[in-house]
Amino acid sequence: MNLARPKALKALEAVIELGSFTQYQVWKRAGTSFDTAHRLVHFLEEKRVVAKIGKSYRVSSWPGLLNLFSAFRSFPKPIAVLQLSLSPAQAEKYLSEKQFAYCLSSAWRHYDDYFGDPQTNAYASSAEQAEKAVRELSQLPKGTTVINIYPQDLPVEPIKKGNSLITGLPRTLLDLYSSKYAYAADNWIKKKALEWQPE
Repeated sequence: MNLARPKALKALEAVIELGSFTQYQVWKRAGTSFDTAHRLVHFLEEKRVVAKIGKSYRVSSWPGLLNLFSAFRSFPKPIAVLQLSLSPAQAEKYLSEKQFAYCLSSAWRHYDDYFGDPQTNAYASSAEQAEKAVRELSQLPKGTTVINIYPQDLPVEPIKKGNSLITGLPRTLLDLYSSKYAYAADNWIKKKALEWQPE
């Protein structure tokens, strides 16, 4: 089963969001076919990253589950890397106004107290949007604020957080693990590990 295919990805995001679930709950949350939810849950059980407890299932290895996804997808290279004379707040204001969706560590700071990456990472909604933004931003003086603009190799359904658009928690985790940023989720993974007690 290819976890990076759209239907499987929706079901996988539902599993991550729920943590503890039935196949029916995955199906309802993901909005895919019940067969997709059924096959995904059994695939994850075979890979020993979810465990059956009574009539439901629970994620038993968060690193294992997230690393499993990275076997099917490598995070795309940026369309553009800009080093500009902007403050991080000015960069955020520009990207928010242009409807870019924050991803990777830029989205993760909304979910965890992770601090350590000064770069701004964002998905462009289209190649045209990215090209226009790069043209506009390239007119600014060079500086030390780094903005990485990424293509949507997998469709993104961002959520609103304040004035910004960000990737949802499941997608942010999957992005972190399929890129070089998996370490950013270490504290979150440790908290999740403490929640799971074998029965």
